[in-house]
Amino acid sequence: MTLRAVILAVILSLAAIFWMHQASLVQAPGLIYAPVYLLSVPPVPAIFCLLLLVALVPLTRRLRGGPFTKKELLFVFMVLVIAIPPVTFGVLEMLVPWITAPVYFAAPDNNYMLLADAMPQWFYPHDYEVIRTMYEGSDNGRVPWGPWLYPLGMWTLFMTLFVFTGMCLVTLFRKQWVENERLRYPLLFIPLSIVEKQAPGSRAPFFRNPLVWIAMGIVFIHHVLNVAHSYNPAVMALMDRSYWASQVFTEYPWAPYGGYLGFFHRPQVIGLAYFVPLDILFSGWFFYLMQPTLIVLSNIFGISAAPGFPFRSEQVTGGYFAMVFIIFWIGRHEIGKIIRHALGSVATGQGEPMDDSDEPLPHRFAVFGTVAGFVGLLIWSHVLHVPVAYSFVFFFLLMSVPLVYSRIRAEAGIPTMWGTPPSPLDSMMYAIGTRPLVHGPNLGKFAVLSTFAWMARGYFGPQIGYHAENEKLADDAEINPRIIPPVIMITFVLACIVSFYFILTDYYRFGATALYGGTTMGGYNVRCAVTQWTRSSGAVELPSGPMTPQVIGMVGGALLTFALVIMRWAWLRVPFHPIGYITCASYGYCLWWSFFVTWLIKGVVHRLGGARLYRQLMPFFLGLAFGDLLAGGISWIIMAILGPDILGGYMVQFG
Repeated sequence: MTLRAVILAVILSLAAIFWMHQASLVQAPGLIYAPVYLLSVPPVPAIFCLLLLVALVPLTRRLRGGPFTKKELLFVFMVLVIAIPPVTFGVLEMLVPWITAPVYFAAPDNNYMLLADAMPQWFYPHDYEVIRTMYEGSDNGRVPWGPWLYPLGMWTLFMTLFVFTGMCLVTLFRKQWVENERLRYPLLFIPLSIVEKQAPGSRAPFFRNPLVWIAMGIVFIHHVLNVAHSYNPAVMALMDRSYWASQVFTEYPWAPYGGYLGFFHRPQVIGLAYFVPLDILFSGWFFYLMQPTLIVLSNIFGISAAPGFPFRSEQVTGGYFAMVFIIFWIGRHEIGKIIRHALGSVATGQGEPMDDSDEPLPHRFAVFGTVAGFVGLLIWSHVLHVPVAYSFVFFFLLMSVPLVYSRIRAEAGIPTMWGTPPSPLDSMMYAIGTRPLVHGPNLGKFAVLSTFAWMARGYFGPQIGYHAENEKLADDAEINPRIIPPVIMITFVLACIVSFYFILTDYYRFGATALYGGTTMGGYNVRCAVTQWTRSSGAVELPSGPMTPQVIGMVGGALLTFALVIMRWAWLRVPFHPIGYITCASYGYCLWWSFFVTWLIKGVVHRLGGARLYRQLMPFFLGLAFGDLLAGGISWIIMAILGPDILGGYMVQFG
């Protein structure tokens, strides 16, 4: 970690945060879902900055210390992937409306204000004019920072505690995933290909391989035709979502297929799906198509299914819950040694013989950091009058998301921010009902849990997947692993501060309801907040008991996940994989078609040329993924310079 690498990382992080903020919040061309479309994995600005640095390497040979090294370039990239997510829709763009919506949208026909009054004092500024001008824009465009400093400071501390706990947790599994299971971390192929002298599967550098340029050319032609189609529908183009099967499946009992079968054409997904194992690809599209099939079967046999059947989100919740136990069971020997070493070093000063000098965190720090962080979250919630039992279940489910999601990224590299279960609050309401949560004169615990629900609705938890990838990247680049945790934490805190500044500045300048929405309800971030508070308001108005169908869905998802794992242990050639199931069962609408196409392609490649042909084609599919990210960045630059409507309302989709 050289001084110039740190300075460069700071400068580029500020530029990337501002770029992402402008693209998703200010320059978005009138689409309420625009911020979601811009959430690529990895972030486009990070790839763009890395590409810029690589292009400038020949010009830096006369710098003191020589040209930028591979370690310096990857260090900057590791900082960028941590610095960019907080400013996005998935984190702080959603948090600010979430904590203020109950006040601004309170009306006589809802219980918003009742819930807002039950919140702790530090959750939001207790001045209606401060909140009103945030949504509608202030006369002078200035931000009243005084009332905001305390709430923002407390939220930053809380988020830092959660991120710290998640970082310690995934660090415990670094050796198990990297050395014992030898997971490939496919998403790292892109940054490594950019800086390495050789691309995966090729002896030639990445940008000198003709397959890379052919793939990038195909991607750019795809997007150019899409832009032309946006201006003139007579131009033939695939678009990103060109066809829904609802035009075919219109009759009973086949109509459910029409609402499920959407054909998304995303070059990035096809490119990175090439590195996903065949069984995960097959399981992804198979279990997604299984959902409407269950509805069709219930229609054929005249079974009166409960509303919401087959409860896709609940299945994913149960699957994630099961995967937590599976991950710990698979890594039980390594985790056991780490815990014994940590406890022994505390008790005797020695512990079980292990060398943790090459670990990002000493074993003692990782173990006690995980426990202390989780206990800290429970204490924090208890101070806010949330019973410990509720807090434990809520944060256990919430913390399982980054762990399982990090494992999915490490093994399969699926480039999506979705595919995670809904809020733990939903699971709790299904299991015990809403009556225990709203019972009594004090709604404080329900208001607090309803507010914490934003952590699962966006991209806050899954971003911890970048921490696990950074540890692997440091290992591959031979960067001192001990610098990664402090860099991650410092970067996250500073990114939150800068992001709060940018977000609130434009909220008060333009009005939160006017940005990427244009209506009184605002964009997607505001609508998500209002949706949650509407549900919470309804729970206060009409408390309910446990919801048996949803609970059955969660239990069924957990049992199916366990069954898939047991099948794989008993029969190695079983084509079903639990990761494909829990990733695509709910949000597979934007993945299943790409998975199906790539599954067919890989099957043909393996049969025709085996492993050799598979390796030879790796640069082509990396070129598809890189070209899609590059096209997305170029489109943002064009819209920023020439206006948001210059591309006819079309934007490269990643959400």
